[in-house]
Amino acid sequence: MFAGIPKSTIYQEAREVARQKWQREWTTSQKAAATRQYFPTVQARLKSKIKLTPKITAVLTGHGMTKAYLQRLHLSEEATCRCDNEYHLMDHILFHCANISAQREVLQQQIETWPASKEDLITKYKKEFCAFIESIDFDDLKV
Repeated sequence: MFAGIPKSTIYQEAREVARQKWQREWTTSQKAAATRQYFPTVQARLKSKIKLTPKITAVLTGHGMTKAYLQRLHLSEEATCRCDNEYHLMDHILFHCANISAQREVLQQQIETWPASKEDLITKYKKEFCAFIESIDFDDLKV
């Protein structure tokens, strides 16, 4: 006599197959390079309970809120930061920009090693990192 497979087992196996396919696509994609630095695996993103705000989304995707991004879209003529002649990218803002050194110092005091990897910032220090991001006045940085 045939013993049926429980539906829950079939669903679980289907979810795992889909997750593996998603991971292969995530790993090989030419897009989302900035986001992949924070979430190298699909599983890491699925486990992360993060409240997305416009600022956090911009940081995690690398889209928007930087002069370099706006210049690429032909919305700004200048792409360098006013703190020096460095290109105004998200990495510059987060790790080097003198204009937010006070906010960065608060973050640095709350974590073990600086600079931390982006993956560690969003997994081990998510609360502190998100507070740091929210403390940045991105509009002021674009002036």
